[in-house]
Amino acid sequence: MERLKQMNLKKALFTIAFFNFTIALILSAVSFWGCMELSFAIAPRGVIVDVHTDPVTIIKTPDPTTDATKLAELFSMFQFILPMIINTLALFFTASMFYRLKLKQPLEALAKGTSRIIDNDLDFTITADSQDELGQLCIAFETMRKALLDSNHELWRQADERKRLNAAFSHNLRNPVTVLKGSAKLAKQGLLNDALDSEQLSAHLSLIENYTSRIERYIETMSSIQKLEEIPLVKETIPWNGIISDLKSMIHFIGLDSPKQIQFQAPVYSASVLADKSILFQIAENLISNALRFAVQHIDICCTLREDSLVLSVTDDGCGFPAALLKNNIQPFQKGNEDPEHFGMGLYTSKLLAKRHGGNITCQNNEVGATVSVTIKII
Repeated sequence: MERLKQMNLKKALFTIAFFNFTIALILSAVSFWGCMELSFAIAPRGVIVDVHTDPVTIIKTPDPTTDATKLAELFSMFQFILPMIINTLALFFTASMFYRLKLKQPLEALAKGTSRIIDNDLDFTITADSQDELGQLCIAFETMRKALLDSNHELWRQADERKRLNAAFSHNLRNPVTVLKGSAKLAKQGLLNDALDSEQLSAHLSLIENYTSRIERYIETMSSIQKLEEIPLVKETIPWNGIISDLKSMIHFIGLDSPKQIQFQAPVYSASVLADKSILFQIAENLISNALRFAVQHIDICCTLREDSLVLSVTDDGCGFPAALLKNNIQPFQKGNEDPEHFGMGLYTSKLLAKRHGGNITCQNNEVGATVSVTIKII
C-alpha cells in the first residue's frame, strides 16, 4: 500500500485496475466453469460412452426432472450474470481503492486548509504523505499558506510601526506646542501690562519662530519615514552655552503652569558639541514632561559633558517607576498610570532617539522618586 501511495496518479490507477481486473477475470472464469459443471451435474443430457468395455457401450442418460431442468437453466444463466457482477464489483473496488489511497487525504487536507484561510486562520500546516501530483499540490498549498502568513505578519508589523509612529508623532508635538503657548502667553501678558520691551518681545518672537520651524521639520520628517528607527540624524556643531540657554528657556515654558519647583544645573564649558539639536531637545522635553506629571514638589535636572558624551539626568520626588517597566525594560505604550491623555510613548521615544544618537537611557528608583539618565554621543 505504501508503494502505491508513492506512485503518481496515472501509474497508481493502472496498477490498481490491473490487480482488480486480473482477480475479476480469474473469478469470472471460475464462476463460469463452476456454473457449467453444476448445470451438467444437476440435469445431464446426451449419452454416456463407456470405453472400458468391448465393444464400447453407449448409454443414453435419463431425462432430468422438471425441477432439475429449471435449476440447471438457472445455473446456466448464472454463467453470464456472475462474471458481469464480478467485473462490476472490480470496477467499484478500483475506484474505491484509488480514492481512499490517493485522493481522500490530500483532498480533505486541501478543503480544510481552504476553509481555514477563508476564516483568516493561517495557524495550521498541510503535510504531503506522497510525492504524486496531489502531494505536490499540497506542498504548493503549504508554500502559499506560509507566504500569506509572512505577508500578514509584515502587514501587522507595518500597522504596529504606524501605530507607534502616530503615537510618537502626537506625543512629541505636545511639548513644542506647550513651549509656543507659554511664550505666546508671556508675550501677551507683557503687552497687556505694558511691561514688555522690544528686546523681550523680539526674544519671544524668535523662540516662537524657532519652535515653529522645528515643528515644521518634525512633521516633514515623520511624514517621510515608516518607523521610528528611521528618524534621520543631522548633527551640527553647537556651542555648549547655547544648548544650556535654550534648555533653560524650554524648561521655563514647560513648567510655566506647574507649581512644582524645577532646579536646573549645568557646568560652564567653553566647548562646542556635535549633536542633533532636534533629537536632544525632544529627549529633554519628554523626560521633563514626564517628571512634571509624576513629581510631588521638586524636580532636579542636570546636564553635563562626560568624555565623548552629553549626559542629561532628570530626578523627581514622585512614586517611582513601576516594577514591570524596570523588569521588562522600556516598551511602547507602557504607562506609569492610566492617564487617557498620554500614550505611554515618552520614555520609549527617548530611548529610540538616544540609541539613534549612539547613546542609551537608564531608569532607576531612588529612596524617594526616580531618576532617568540619557547619554548621547557628541562626536
